[in-house]
Amino acid sequence: MRDINSELHRQRVSESLRGKFGPESRRWKGNSAGYVAKHLWLTKHFDKGNECDRCGSTENSRLEWSNISGEHNRNRYDYNVLCPSCHRKKDLAKLKTNCPQGHEYTIKNTYINSRGHRECKICRNKSQERYRNANTNNKV
Repeated sequence: MRDINSELHRQRVSESLRGKFGPESRRWKGNSAGYVAKHLWLTKHFDKGNECDRCGSTENSRLEWSNISGEHNRNRYDYNVLCPSCHRKKDLAKLKTNCPQGHEYTIKNTYINSRGHRECKICRNKSQERYRNANTNNKV
């Protein structure tokens, strides 16, 4: 008797959930959903297109969703579509807080070049000065 009731209950629950997605689903977590769930939601509802938002490359067959703010909200405009190379560079850049010589990356001390890479302004100025000195000494 118990098996028949539990099977009937399972069928009723299954029928009640059928066709319900998003906020209508009883399992909907909204913005408290996990990382994978939000990326699956993006993949299901939005097209990635065929080019990287950062470098414009169309050669890569695989594009990835990359979060901009770090908050992982259910907001399409909080994500970029990047090729794997640009995605890795972006994520690694967040981890580095100092340049190789130990100068801290701050708003005043950071230069972003045309390729989107960060450079410490102190080290950049020293490098340009060495280059100028080397070229002026060769001209004499």
